[in-house]
Amino acid sequence: MAADFSPTSPVRKPRSRGYRALIAVLAVQAFGNQMAASFWLVYLVSAPQSFAPEVAILLWVIGFGVAACTVLGVARGRPIRATATMTIGLAIMILGHISISVLPALAGMVVVAVCFGLYVPLFWLPLNSLIVRETNRANRAGRLAGITATFAITGVLAPILGGLLAEFASYRLVFGLAGGVIAANLLFVRWLAQPDETLVFSLDFKRVGARTGLAFSGQGGVDGLISAATPLGSVLFTSASFELGLLFALFSLAAGIAAVILGRVSDRVRVRTPFLLLGPLLSVPACLLVYWMRDLGVFAFAIGWLSMSSAVAPSFIYTILIDRTETEIPTVTATRELLLNTSRTLALLGGLTVLALGGDVYALYLLVGGVILLEMLAR
Repeated sequence: MAADFSPTSPVRKPRSRGYRALIAVLAVQAFGNQMAASFWLVYLVSAPQSFAPEVAILLWVIGFGVAACTVLGVARGRPIRATATMTIGLAIMILGHISISVLPALAGMVVVAVCFGLYVPLFWLPLNSLIVRETNRANRAGRLAGITATFAITGVLAPILGGLLAEFASYRLVFGLAGGVIAANLLFVRWLAQPDETLVFSLDFKRVGARTGLAFSGQGGVDGLISAATPLGSVLFTSASFELGLLFALFSLAAGIAAVILGRVSDRVRVRTPFLLLGPLLSVPACLLVYWMRDLGVFAFAIGWLSMSSAVAPSFIYTILIDRTETEIPTVTATRELLLNTSRTLALLGGLTVLALGGDVYALYLLVGGVILLEMLAR
């Protein structure tokens, strides 16, 4: 029987995930990954593994390097299905969590690093693009700051739970449980599946602009260095898993509070630049304090301060870019992702050079204090 296309028949429009559903996906994912990834380096440098910090840091060097290469593979100007690509990324990350939980430490480190590098673009490129589609100029800074806030909320709960489980059981159990959380998120993504939702990723550095490109490079450099410096710096003060979880939670909470408040203020006054400058300028004194004052209380205070101030600029850099490229979201998002992961890799290689020349883990914060100033260049 032929289909009836009479004027009275409703036209079925492609469905689109809403902002809240996408943030829910992000929240589950952030919880699972933060519960495990917060402790990857801690696990590797702790007994009985007892890897040197320089070896443990290679996990992130490999991971971010593979992520940069994966962006090049995804951003070829061909349509991809958002749900299918996100599902593949999640499946790969599940494999990574399982690998580090069951394989010998060195093999697990390499496998989880490669899996992480593949997962980041496959999952986060579509998700970030879909979230940005749900924003407009009137709410963009606040909604994009909502991403940071979600990471902050899960970053309070996940490290505490991970640290508690590691204290009474083992890090391997934490990593395996994180794989289970990601598996649940995979099912959630499939349940929200949108078969008609496709994205076309490509690279366009000219559209992003030289100054904004440098700003993203600064953001990536900070991300890379802090991913190594904070867990390794913390474990030098205490090896107790639960105490480390509390420290990581404190840092995350500080970051989220700053990003949400300033994002909403920015949307109301319709100004971005002052908030963009504020974060990097406030971060430099915190970096100096971490380097010069080797005390747990001062360290916790300074890293909390740094987490809060360094979280301000990134969402504003992205907001400023999207404000002027609203019709090219996948392109600029892919270009941003390549810049972030390339600079994360290069910054960590610079950090390894500092350590090889005799500097300690806290010297990495001096690099953070210099690199973060690049974020002020965005426009």
